[in-house]
This record gives sequence, C-alpha cells and structure tokens, in this order.
Amino acid sequence: MSIALRLRLLAALLGLALVAVGAGLLVPAVLGLGHRSLADRRALQGWLGPRGAITQVVVAPPGSGPATVPACGTGPAGADYALVQFPSLPATEGVAANGTWSLLTQRSVVHWGGSPAPGGVGNVLIALHREPNFENLGRLRRGAPIVLVNRACRRFTYRVTRTWVLDPAQVTQLAPVSGARVLTVITCTPLWIDTQRLVIRATLTAT
Repeated sequence: MSIALRLRLLAALLGLALVAVGAGLLVPAVLGLGHRSLADRRALQGWLGPRGAITQVVVAPPGSGPATVPACGTGPAGADYALVQFPSLPATEGVAANGTWSLLTQRSVVHWGGSPAPGGVGNVLIALHREPNFENLGRLRRGAPIVLVNRACRRFTYRVTRTWVLDPAQVTQLAPVSGARVLTVITCTPLWIDTQRLVIRATLTAT
C-alpha cells in the first residue's frame, strides 16, 4: 500500500472518529432540549388553559356561599411554581419550576428555592435556558416589564433597571439583597455558544 493511500485511509478513519465523537456529544444535547421543550410546553398550556388565558376565578353571588379561591397552575406546586412573562417580547413566557439549578436539566425556567417568592423582599432568582423559547432576551431594555404570576394568580410587575454580560466567574448579582424587592434573571449568551452570562436586574413596581 502506497504512502498516499495510507494517508487517505488514515484521514478517512480520523474523519469517521470525529463524526462519531460529535454525534456522541450532539445527540444527548438534542434529546435533552426536546425533553425540556416538551415539559415547558405542557406546563405553559396547563397554566394558561385551552383558551390562552389564566384560569378564570369564579366569584359566587352574594349570599350563595364562599367565592372560589383563585388558583393558577394545574400541576404540582414545585413544577408549576410561577408564570414568567416578558410582555415587551412577543410569545416570550414560561412556567418556572421551583428548586435548585439542577432542575435546568428538566425545565427551561427555574426559580431558586432559597430566594424570595415573587413579590417578596430580597432578590428573587430565576435562571433559564435561552434556546429555543427565550432567544429574544438580548433585546430587553431598561424599563421593560417582567411579570411574575404566582399560584394564587397574583401578578407582580418588575421593571428592568440594568443588564450585564459577564464571564461566569464574574456573576455576583445572585447574592441576597436586603431592604429591596428585586428580580434577577440569569441566562447564557451568545446564543447556542453559552460561554458568558446575560444577567438582568429588575425592580418591583406594581402588585
């Protein structure tokens, strides 16, 4: 076998090996993305209802008994913790699970369970995957609203005060905050590369 033929064979084998390694890395990522997207879609459809509106509260007429207790979300409290909406970005919303960041392998939006509930005093922490449902977050500007809806159907409107693009080791905005009602949203950037973090800070303006 000539040297040239041997080199071509070696190059072909090396190419096949690289394709196999790439497939081994890509397939789990694609499957994980599909699993998260399905769970996100089901949670959002369950929260918004078949008509695309938050579950309506039935108020009983006077003298006919107690009014129906407001209720949003249809799944377990930890899985359907809060609705997160970005009204200035069309069709950019999702239902947050509640717990640790490890839940980001199952859902695209997670509320850190050790941080305050929506509207609470302190630093409400939410992390999310930008791909594929929150890609527009890079367009968020100062003053843009972020709305959180809890399971009692209470709406809390925050307004963006600042955004940062930081290296992962430089993110300090997740620390507790005292004496204020703020929201911090953290996600990855650039899209599909995810080497840095996009951090969004917002302040509660309406309940």
